[in-house]
Amino acid sequence: MRIGLLTTSFPRHAGDYAGSFVGDRVRQLLADGHAVDVLAAGDGSATREIAHPRLTVTRIDPPAFVPSCDSLFYGDGAPETLERGGARVWWTAAQFSVALAAAARARAHRFDALESHWLVPSALAALAAAPDHHQRAFAHSGDVALLERIPFGRTVARRLARGGVVLHFVSESLRSRFAALAGARVGTVEVLAPAGDGWAPRAGRRPRGLARPIVLAVGRLVPIKGHDRLLRACARVQAGGAGQAIEVVILGDGPERARLGRLADQLGVSLQLPGFVPRDEVARWLHAADVFVQSSIQLPNGRSEGAPFATAEARVVGIPILVESDVARLAQALTDRIHADGTGV
Repeated sequence: MRIGLLTTSFPRHAGDYAGSFVGDRVRQLLADGHAVDVLAAGDGSATREIAHPRLTVTRIDPPAFVPSCDSLFYGDGAPETLERGGARVWWTAAQFSVALAAAARARAHRFDALESHWLVPSALAALAAAPDHHQRAFAHSGDVALLERIPFGRTVARRLARGGVVLHFVSESLRSRFAALAGARVGTVEVLAPAGDGWAPRAGRRPRGLARPIVLAVGRLVPIKGHDRLLRACARVQAGGAGQAIEVVILGDGPERARLGRLADQLGVSLQLPGFVPRDEVARWLHAADVFVQSSIQLPNGRSEGAPFATAEARVVGIPILVESDVARLAQALTDRIHADGTGV
């Protein structure tokens, strides 16, 4: 089959973490023998494609008079950028949605089926462009939260639910939230798994020259990730005399970098912020760390994460995983792991 795949973010170069799980999905489709035409948001530069004879990647930018999609989909991420808002940002998003649908409509005659990642704008654009085609769509969290916030979100959810789109959600809670909007419980839960040799289960810890137990988190440095709560929990563990100081490593970058650095200094927690690293480097850190923590929170506006892909990557590697945003409970869980293994977490 020839599949048209619509997405906002897609890897722009080797090792790019942006949209990497969509890249893994494309690699799986190619391995299954399909041809794939990717339509993805532009990044303000020339198109750079993953080399494969059955893959084409087309970068979609809004009209020239609208700002580039680069800062919307590849910087801090669309949810945070839209959150800071302003008419200019929302206008860029609207124009990109129109441009994406137009590109899909112009190519629809080539496709046997369409697949979308993120319900808005991708699945909505695909359905508008080719309503008679077989449609599959993946909801990843921020898109459902957006539907919950915008005035016509319920209408969009009902349109997707009743338009014959095969829906997949990365968590059961995300599926339930969508059902509340659509008025019907549809779709299935499917967690995409990372692909490639680097994600093989680890045989044991590979030291990186750090004597302390390594607590690892992966994600943009933005409030919803709850990285500040991770630091406070680690400070509690150290103050409680669990036996060792902790080395916290957070892979990613964003507007909270300086604040997290200051907070770590105030709490006396050793913190490394390597910034955005190539994806194979993320895999190496997961093999080297002692525990992976997902401390994501629910924001005051109700937005929360479904199942961050980094957690799926940690699960494949086999590193112990703690999913907790409450500081006291997270500290206790970390302490329990230290006591369970006398020399590390």
